[in-house]
Amino acid sequence: MNWLLIFSSLFVGLAVTRFASRHSSLPPSFVSSFITTHFTKPSENPKVLFTHFLRQKHPNSQIVPILPESDAVFPIFEYLESKGIPFTLPSFEGEHGSDSRQYYALGVNSKDGISWKMLAGEAEFEYDGVQFKYYRFTLRDYQTPFFDALIYDLPPSTLASPAELDSLTEKLVTGIYNFGANVRNQIWVFEAGQWFKSSELYHSIQNSSFDDIVLEDEFIDGLRRDTRSFFENKDVYRSLGIAWKRGILLLGPPGNGKTESIKALLNEMKDYPALYVKSFTTQQGPEHGIRTIFQHARNHSPSILILEDLDSMVANEVRSFFLNELDGLAQNDGILTIATTNHPERIDDAILNRPSRFDVKYTFDLPDFELRKAYATKWILKTQKNHKKMIRFKRDVNELAHEVANRTEGWSFAFLKELFTSFLLRLAHDSKDSSRSSSFSDETLLLLTDHLSNQIMRLGPHAFDEFLPSAPPASRRRPLFQVVPPV
Repeated sequence: MNWLLIFSSLFVGLAVTRFASRHSSLPPSFVSSFITTHFTKPSENPKVLFTHFLRQKHPNSQIVPILPESDAVFPIFEYLESKGIPFTLPSFEGEHGSDSRQYYALGVNSKDGISWKMLAGEAEFEYDGVQFKYYRFTLRDYQTPFFDALIYDLPPSTLASPAELDSLTEKLVTGIYNFGANVRNQIWVFEAGQWFKSSELYHSIQNSSFDDIVLEDEFIDGLRRDTRSFFENKDVYRSLGIAWKRGILLLGPPGNGKTESIKALLNEMKDYPALYVKSFTTQQGPEHGIRTIFQHARNHSPSILILEDLDSMVANEVRSFFLNELDGLAQNDGILTIATTNHPERIDDAILNRPSRFDVKYTFDLPDFELRKAYATKWILKTQKNHKKMIRFKRDVNELAHEVANRTEGWSFAFLKELFTSFLLRLAHDSKDSSRSSSFSDETLLLLTDHLSNQIMRLGPHAFDEFLPSAPPASRRRPLFQVVPPV
């Protein structure tokens, strides 16, 4: 028995006894009845109750219970629609009348309008000549939040034998699970303790490209090569007797291309499922979340597991558990883990520097003069091309980009992007003012640069010190472990 429960029971019992001693009007049996009432209530198992309910409703049918951990794992209605199998959704008739479907809006930007999701209800359909009933119940169980059941009649009401019906049902259930495991223009996302498929996130990366990211060519080529070579060299890992898993850590101050680089990588590596983790948090605690995340990644390998802001995810109380899942006894074959952090100094050295965990690190430093100039050049050319009628530069592109780079020392790419966004918004506003629309755009851009620079300086002269390296690294790519093909 749980000692905490025993202690709590005794504590409550003593408290009630003390309370009763001060109130002589209470009956002598008050303490015992109080404890009996509050500590001997039966614990019900809803799964057993649902099965019993279905057995009473369908006494001559076969019941197949299913316990999916999320809708995405057992998408029965999507599967039936993909096979062109019609289904009906009879409504529950209650005192006030209710429907078995729970509707929800997908959002104002959705092209699909209103979709629906069954929380509790039933459906009927025919599969390979056999009539099936499907039931869905929602539980207050965060590990298995749903109780599903498939029901079909037993012989002699059908022409098939029991063995044939069992085989057919297994085929149906396997087909639904396999359908749920595959992603079609989607990305797996882990949030609030569950995995789900996100079409929105998938479409958000479709326009992501390294052509739009200003970094050194060698830096980008290395990141691409390390990602591709992991999946292409499975046999090399095997021949060397090395586990086919790897970790890449992207580190550096915020706003310098880590997230954009991941989006570009995922857009290039569409042949492998991407699993994006927002948080380890679950109702059962972060350890359950970590276990669920890595088990899902193993089930869908080879895959890319994305952990953003690793320093905020791996708290001290779950560090050992995270390490065991990342690099313990479990087989993580085919899992490429890509993590990011703005604060590597907050990550335990056992995660940061031990080989076989994050073998390669890429440092996304604040851009130097040449990168700032290249970024400014790209934006100036882009704005000139797309807004010819609104923009007139007096200086040539190289001279103007050079001046912007000179005035933006210590800026991140995010601040530079904000500069040009503000610049375009200012021009759009000024274009409606005839007194300003004829002026050159150079001065507007440079005035905004100085204005934003002053805002940044208010953060303090050492606002960026924590992000600057104490000594210039020989390379921003720092491999700790390199696989060398056998001779």
